[in-house]
Amino acid sequence: MELNPALLSGLILLALSLAAGVWLKFSAGRGKRVSTHEIIDLSKLKVKKGKSQVKTFGKKATLLQFSTEYCGQCPGVRRQLLEFEEQTAGLLYLDVDITDRLNLAAHFSVSQTPTVFVLDPKGEIKSRISGIPRPGVIQSELKKLGAL
Repeated sequence: MELNPALLSGLILLALSLAAGVWLKFSAGRGKRVSTHEIIDLSKLKVKKGKSQVKTFGKKATLLQFSTEYCGQCPGVRRQLLEFEEQTAGLLYLDVDITDRLNLAAHFSVSQTPTVFVLDPKGEIKSRISGIPRPGVIQSELKKLGAL
């Protein structure tokens, strides 16, 4: 018995889609080490805290969140990261809205929001978390930097 080529193609496409979905679900919200050694330029990000532009990083670490206006999960992640900032001396939290700044999204390869970068005191990207951070991930990444 021969399989219909269209049916076979559909089954292969379905299998590939399922595999991609499982991989995305598994990898979302986990910390991923970054080895680019890129240092963030705050003047290019134009991040404000209150009414003034941020010019320095946290003394121990900085949590940099990329979000968009239409991101449903971003406000919850923002509250979570603001709590870390309040509870941890030397930690700074920054939020960058990339809704109208596609150049930043492309430069940092942000394909989903929220995306959180964990930066060292010099502003070097040490790790990234795409999606909602899983429980304990932020603490784990901060411990690796010695910020906790």
